[in-house]
Amino acid sequence: MTQEDYLRIRIKSAPEHSDADALLAACLRAVLARIDGLEQPDAVAAEVMAAAQKPLAQAIAQEAGTGEISATLQVSDSPWRFSLTLSSGWCYEFLLPETPAQPIPPEAGVGPVNLGVGLFLVRSLMDEVVYIPRPGGNRWRLEKTLPISVVGCPKEGERPTTLTVDLPASYRYLSVLSEGIAALLTRASSSPAHDLINPIQLAVQEICINIVEHALNGSGRLQVTLTLDRAKRRFVTETWDAGTRTFDLTTLPSRFELALPESSRSSRLLRGSAVMFTSATIVNAGNYLFNLIMGRWLGPSAFADLSLIVTLFLVTSFLTTGVQTPAARFCAIFAAERNLKGIASLRRFSLRLAILIGLSLTAVFTLGAPLWASFFSVSSPLPFVLFGLFAPFFLMQGVERGLLQGRTRFGLLAATYQVEMWSRLLLSLAFVALGWGVNGAVAGIALSFAFAWLTARRVAADLPAAQPIAPSLLREVAIFTGPALAAQFGQILINNSDVLIVRRFFPTEEAGLYAALALIGRVVFFATWSIVTAMFPIVAQRYSRGQRHRHLLVWSLVIVLFGSLAIVTCAYFFPEAIVRALFGPDYLPIAPLLWMYALATTAYALANVVINYRLSIGRADSAYLAIGAGVLQGLLLWIFHDSLHQVVSIQLVLMTCFFVVLLAWDWLHALRQVPAQRIRPSFTLDEKKAARP
Repeated sequence: MTQEDYLRIRIKSAPEHSDADALLAACLRAVLARIDGLEQPDAVAAEVMAAAQKPLAQAIAQEAGTGEISATLQVSDSPWRFSLTLSSGWCYEFLLPETPAQPIPPEAGVGPVNLGVGLFLVRSLMDEVVYIPRPGGNRWRLEKTLPISVVGCPKEGERPTTLTVDLPASYRYLSVLSEGIAALLTRASSSPAHDLINPIQLAVQEICINIVEHALNGSGRLQVTLTLDRAKRRFVTETWDAGTRTFDLTTLPSRFELALPESSRSSRLLRGSAVMFTSATIVNAGNYLFNLIMGRWLGPSAFADLSLIVTLFLVTSFLTTGVQTPAARFCAIFAAERNLKGIASLRRFSLRLAILIGLSLTAVFTLGAPLWASFFSVSSPLPFVLFGLFAPFFLMQGVERGLLQGRTRFGLLAATYQVEMWSRLLLSLAFVALGWGVNGAVAGIALSFAFAWLTARRVAADLPAAQPIAPSLLREVAIFTGPALAAQFGQILINNSDVLIVRRFFPTEEAGLYAALALIGRVVFFATWSIVTAMFPIVAQRYSRGQRHRHLLVWSLVIVLFGSLAIVTCAYFFPEAIVRALFGPDYLPIAPLLWMYALATTAYALANVVINYRLSIGRADSAYLAIGAGVLQGLLLWIFHDSLHQVVSIQLVLMTCFFVVLLAWDWLHALRQVPAQRIRPSFTLDEKKAARP
C-alpha cells in the first residue's frame, strides 16, 4: 500500500433529509469489496456503518447550515488495516486479514497509451458532453436529463445532492463512483430504471479510464463530483485532474473505425460489404432451397416436425446473439488497438460462456426429449436429442463469427456461412434420401453447426495465450448487450411464436401447411432487412455528430413500404401460382391466407425500421415494446386459435397496431426531445472558474 491509497469523500445534501449515510455506505461497500482476502465485505461495511451511526448523525447536525460532511477511507500497511475517519475527528479502524502478496496488475502507464475503451460511447450515452483540455487543470462535464418518473415531484427550493470523491489515479476504486451513482439515483426513486443507471455508470467509468491512462498516466489523483439535481431533472458529473496530456474530443473517431487512411477504410468497407452481401444472397437462396425440397420430399406432416426443430434453433439464436454481438463489438475495439491479447482474453471468456449456455440447453433438450415430443405431438424424441447435443456448437460458432466480424475478416466470415449452408443442404438431402426422414434432416442441420464452428475457429490462429478478462470490461459487455438482446428477443418472439403455437394446438397436417405459409410470407421481412442494415450505422454516426437524421427514418419507411406492398400485391393476385411453384399442390389450402400473412409481415417490417432507428440513437425503449408485442402475440394465439385464418388475422391486427404505436411513440419523443448533445472541446474560462474547486 502507498501513502496515496485513500479516498476523501464529501457529501452535501439538504439537512432535513440527508443522504449522507446511504452514500457513505455505498462508497464504503465498494472500497471494502476491492480488498484482497476480506470475506463478507458487505457485513463488514454494515458493522462499520453501525458504529458510525451516532457520530455521523452528530456531524450532520453540526453542519446543518451547509448540509456537508466529509470522510476519509484509507487502507494502510504496517500493520495492514482499514480506517474510516469523519471530519469531526471520529475514527474507526480495524485490522485486515493477512493474505499472500498478490502481483499488482498492470494499470495505466504500462504499454501503449489509449483514450479508454469505448470513450466514444460517452457522446451517445449522455445528453451533454463538455471536455476542457487545459494541462494541469483538465475538466470533464457530463449531463444526463432525468425522466419525471425518477425525480418525482421535488419540493420547492430543494437543494441538489452532491457526492465528491477524491481518489488515486488507479482502476482499483473506480467502482466507488459506480456505487455512488446507483445510490444517488436510488435515493431519488425507489425503482430507477437500470437503462438509466447503467449508461451513466459506463460514461463516468470511461472518462475516468481516460484520465487514469492518458491524462495522468497512472500517477496522481483525480476528483469526481456527482450531482443529483431533482429540481432541474438532471444528473451532472464533473471531474478535475492535473494531468498534462490532452486531446481534441471532436476529432476522436469511433473505435470501430480502424486506424487506416480514409480511402483505405472506405474501400475495405465496400469490399467487405460486397463479400457479405453476395454470401448472404447465396446462403438465403440455399436455405430456401433446403426448405422447398424438404417440404416436397417430407410432405406437410413430417415437414411440420422439421419446421419445429428449425424454429427452436431460431428461438435459441437469441442466446447466440447474447454472445456474438458483444464479441463483435469489443473485438473491434481491441482490433483497432492491435491488442491481440485482449482479443484472446475476450475469446476465452465468450467461449466459456457459450459452452455453459450450450450445455444447459443440452441438458434441457436431451433429458427432456420425451416431454418435448409429447408437448408438441412429435412422433419421436430423437430430433430433440440431436438438437440438444449440438446446441453448444451453435453457441460457439456465434462467438467465433463475432470475432471474425470484429476483426473485419469478411472473407472467412462469409466462408463460415457457406460451409454451414452447403453442409446442411447436402447432408440433410443425403440422409433423407437414405430413408432417415425428419431425423436425418435434423442430423444434417446439427452437423452443419459443427462444421461452421470448425471453420470459424481459425480466427484464433494468430492469437497469443489468453489472460483473465478485466472486470471493467465485463460491466461494459453487460451494458452494451442488453438493448441489442432485447431487440433480438422481441424479433424472435414475433417471428416464431406463431409457428410453435400452431404446432402445439393444430393437427400435424395443418401445422405443416402453416410452416410453409410462414416461410413464404416472411420473404417480406428478409427482403427489406438490408434497408435496416444500411440505415443503422448511418443514423448512429450522424446522431453522434449532432447532424440531422430523422429524414433517414422517413426514407427507410417509404422504401420498405413500397417494396413490401409489391410482394403483398403479388401474393394477393397470384397466391395459387406462388404456392404451387414453391411447395407443390399439397400446400394449396394456404393460398387464400398468403396475402394476409405477407401484409402482417409488412407491418412488422415497418415496425422493425423504427426499432432499429431508435436503437441507433441509443434509445432501447422500442426494443422493450417489441418484447411486449411478442408476449402479447403469444398470449392471444395461445387463447384464440380456432383456425389458421384466425391465427393470421390476429397477427395482422396486432402488428398493424404495434407499428402505429411505435410510430406515435417515436413522434412524441421527437417533439419533447432535449436539444441535441453539445460537444465542445474547449472554451475560454476566466482563471477563477478554471481554478481547482
